[in-house]
Amino acid sequence: MNVSGYIKQSALVIGGFLSLLCVVGVIAYHDSRIIKRNRHVTGAPSKKDAMRWLFEGAGIYFFNRYHPTWKHGVQETYDDQREQSQLFHYRLQIEHITDTDPKIQTNHKRPTIYFHGWGDIKNSAKLLKAFCDVLPGDIVTFHFRDRGVIIPKIRFANLGQLPDVLSAIYTLKWTVEKLQPEAIDLFGYSRGGATLLNTIAVLNDTTGIFDAELSRIGISNIMRKQLLLLIQKGCHVLNCPLTDMNVTMNEFIKHKMGSFAQRKMPFLMKTFEKLTHYKSTGLQGIASAQAFSGLTLNMLLHFQHHDTIVSNANDARLYEALYQHNPKSTFLVLGNDGGHIHSHGALAHTLHTFKKQFGGSYDPEYVLQYKATKHILPIAQQLLCPGENARSLIDEYYAQCTTCNTKKKRSSKEFKTNQLVQVIEE
Repeated sequence: MNVSGYIKQSALVIGGFLSLLCVVGVIAYHDSRIIKRNRHVTGAPSKKDAMRWLFEGAGIYFFNRYHPTWKHGVQETYDDQREQSQLFHYRLQIEHITDTDPKIQTNHKRPTIYFHGWGDIKNSAKLLKAFCDVLPGDIVTFHFRDRGVIIPKIRFANLGQLPDVLSAIYTLKWTVEKLQPEAIDLFGYSRGGATLLNTIAVLNDTTGIFDAELSRIGISNIMRKQLLLLIQKGCHVLNCPLTDMNVTMNEFIKHKMGSFAQRKMPFLMKTFEKLTHYKSTGLQGIASAQAFSGLTLNMLLHFQHHDTIVSNANDARLYEALYQHNPKSTFLVLGNDGGHIHSHGALAHTLHTFKKQFGGSYDPEYVLQYKATKHILPIAQQLLCPGENARSLIDEYYAQCTTCNTKKKRSSKEFKTNQLVQVIEE
């Protein structure tokens, strides 16, 4: 290996370790009300526990270690791998994990397919399953072509547009052929959320503009209908989803780089398009959601206050777009657990009740906990269906979070100042 290759590999390992440290740190310390690590753990963990979690997480994320209750399910064959290389010029490394935990009500005929975010790999599904309790039951996970720990393969990035969608649809097809499920649940985090929405839109398209690409990867009209039917039988989670990359870039530049950089937005966008496979005129999650007419979908949207990665600009619009087509089965969960990279406290507390309602795998302890505490819970811990009041509810909640966070920072600063004064006086 040459020097530049060694430096690049070392940077990836160090970056991945820092990313893992950040995720586990948020999980371990942010939400001291209820910390979850597969089973319910009340109270903040000790530093010893946090370090143990960190090493355990590293084994799961980097070395593909399994929990005792996880088993290898149906795996790819050599022919599958060769086909993927021919179709996509990379291996998706599709992985099926079965959950044998007796405390989980697992429907083995109904796996959850996980769509990972940008700057991430498929193994984040295992971290969320092991530490955050948001992927109960059997899961199927796979790589997007731009996979990478913190540092993605920029030249292949398309942020949930057609190249990502084709990989997702191929994984859906693989799942149907290999596992013969009765229904399919989907879970999309960040870019994965945009891919989830765009995948449904492409399968539901009637204009014919995607027919050639779908045919190329072996998706016939009969298979499209079968996939849509299985998706409609399932229930789906959008976890801090990317809604529109154009809006996200504009918001990021405005808040991080100022008005001067915002005026250069057209130039920056063109540069980004040249460096990647992203197209500003391509598929966008929110536009796809607005075109779901005629589909029966069970959706749970989870948004976090102060999401500085994908921004909160389109949160209400996305809920409204999905609600107009499925008003009785579109749910909302709000949280203040750390922003885009968060502890999943609010989502874990509500997701199992949602999954049980629509026949998915779930943890009965969470369901009982939610029922027992529902009447005393704050908005952030509730499974909401606000309907036409979604925008005002979201705005009001985010305003409350801003006020609350400001008070916490002020109190923390005052506490540290008082400690310093005491030390000086002593």
